[in-house]
Amino acid sequence: MEEAVRWFDEKEMAAWGPFVVSTMHLMAQLERDLKHSFDVTLLDHGILLMLQNSPNGLTMGHLADQFGTEASVITYRLTRLEERGFAQRARSQEDSREVHARITSAGVALCDQMGPVHITSVRKNFIDHVPRRDLPAIADAFEKLYGAQRGDGI
Repeated sequence: MEEAVRWFDEKEMAAWGPFVVSTMHLMAQLERDLKHSFDVTLLDHGILLMLQNSPNGLTMGHLADQFGTEASVITYRLTRLEERGFAQRARSQEDSREVHARITSAGVALCDQMGPVHITSVRKNFIDHVPRRDLPAIADAFEKLYGAQRGDGI
């Protein structure tokens, strides 16, 4: 038996509608700023940051899980990053079935260059428009959402 659809009430719609539109605009602007300055996507930036914080490297599957996408998308982006010398892939020494991606020194240098541009864009397009007193509530809400997406529950 199908479960009845629970349509949004007024408060839910008031939260959902602006969330969708504003996050789409925010992500598009962050992407434009990185593309314009460095010819990298927002996903490329995220991948490089994760690799920078993982000295042993990460598998395509792990990266895909972190970004909520398919391993093939990560593989494609990593190929582009490898072509530019920002990342490299190698078989795991512990398990030859696994391929680990690692950041290169050029990738670290790129992250260092991207940091100020990205932070300025996030500040200009997000942080500066949110009252400081609201930041803990936003952080709490998104931690719960991310936990639910990971399967941790709410």
